[in-house]
Amino acid sequence: MKEKLGMKVRVARESQKLTREMVCEDESNITIRQLARIETGKSLPTLTKLNFLANKLKISLNSLIDDSYIELPIGYIRLKNKLMKQTMYKDSIRAEKVNLLFDQIYDNFYDQINEEEQLTIDILRATTDIVVFNNVQFESGLLKEYFPQTLLIKELCELDFLLVYLYFFYIFGKDKAYKNRNTTKQAINKLVKNSDYSNDSNAYLAIKIHIIALNFLSELKDYDTYKQLLDISKTISEENQEFQKKPILQMMEAKYLLFHVSDTEKAKVMYRVAAKTAMLLGDNIAHDQILLEMEKDLKFYESI
Repeated sequence: MKEKLGMKVRVARESQKLTREMVCEDESNITIRQLARIETGKSLPTLTKLNFLANKLKISLNSLIDDSYIELPIGYIRLKNKLMKQTMYKDSIRAEKVNLLFDQIYDNFYDQINEEEQLTIDILRATTDIVVFNNVQFESGLLKEYFPQTLLIKELCELDFLLVYLYFFYIFGKDKAYKNRNTTKQAINKLVKNSDYSNDSNAYLAIKIHIIALNFLSELKDYDTYKQLLDISKTISEENQEFQKKPILQMMEAKYLLFHVSDTEKAKVMYRVAAKTAMLLGDNIAHDQILLEMEKDLKFYESI
């Protein structure tokens, strides 16, 4: 399928006397390297990229693909959804479960899915490696190739959210938030502008990314944007009934009360509310971590 589709795209482009650079323009929709990989049969493009190419080359989408192209294996969708919903901790039991999900996808479905889905899995794998195993070997090439494109586009899709997520974890805790201040702020502004997630499938993912963005805003002492993004996250959570991350959002509100409002008592109350919410949701690990975070934050606040 990949070779046949690639040949159709190349023939259509050459018949229009267009170079790859002319088709890709500013590379916000597709990069020159991505187009080359498609034309040489090395990757399956996403439906979004195919629509762009069809319009650019003045051909119908149906001339490139049939209905079967759009379908993803049900087994793959189930495994991917489990991965997307995973809360990642440095916990050996959870790490083993996550690794098993990745193994099943790579062994049984990876070669059957399109480029965007393959990239989605690779980004999730790289993010997991950083968070759980402190392994940053895999992520730099992904960010170098795809992240600049994410910063160019107007509306973020699932893949873009995941790239922002990977970027945040890559620079987190390495003083890279300051070294990459402009890029970090640009990524956060993208999140703020893409704030309408009512009934959106990306709602859960957006909240996860907002939480780590809030950590950066705290580092950068940008509490105006912090409060704006926190309120957006709370609205997304309520509108989409996404309550799994509610304890963490409550903890982030406690941090705002402590470090910006300087109201120690209100902050303590909110930390404890967050821990109680985690317990009610059955997340004992989050409950314990929130209480530890409260102790650490209070000690730090008293020292400054």
